[in-house]
Amino acid sequence: MDFGEYAKRHFIRYAVNAAFNHATLDFSDGSSIEFEHTSRTNRWARASAEATKADEICRVISQFRLNAKHLQLFFDDGSNVEFL
Repeated sequence: MDFGEYAKRHFIRYAVNAAFNHATLDFSDGSSIEFEHTSRTNRWARASAEATKADEICRVISQFRLNAKHLQLFFDDGSNVEFL
């Protein structure tokens, strides 16, 4: 299973704000990843805790795209996944 499939299998909820610059992915173990992209200099993804599904997934994200269309994650293994 690639990282994209792993993330999709374990996520339970995707939430994004009205400005589409802050989003949260919640996972089956109660952990989450927060994403923020408000400018070129303010772009980050942060897991809620270490040694969780969110932490595992966050560590292998090479890039993300957050906009009105979707949140798309790109992983170190070349896979990607989209949340709507």
